[in-house]
Amino acid sequence: MTFEDTLKVLKVSGGGYDEDYNPIEPTEEWIDFAKCFISFNSSAQKIHLHDGQEYIYNYYVILPLKASIYGNIPKEGDRVRIVKADGTIDKEMEVRGFVTYKKRYLKIWL
Repeated sequence: MTFEDTLKVLKVSGGGYDEDYNPIEPTEEWIDFAKCFISFNSSAQKIHLHDGQEYIYNYYVILPLKASIYGNIPKEGDRVRIVKADGTIDKEMEVRGFVTYKKRYLKIWL
């Protein structure tokens, strides 16, 4: 398995209110998270979400599990962007679930 594709994570910072209680817009920035492998769910497989519902995911992403990414792993509901190296996919998606895979990889369902 080669990790040529890219997973980007949306980081939102700032926001809130200034000293006069006027709202301050948060800033959004796409951060390159890791090189990964992206695959389409062509067989309509399902996963079970934490609330008990079944979900037919669109894509799954596999990336190497490293200590440097532990604190920043995208959680359910986070927005991510997947970009295939060949340019065929460039989509913003929502994380629906994730699991460690063979103790060396992280698998994320979108």
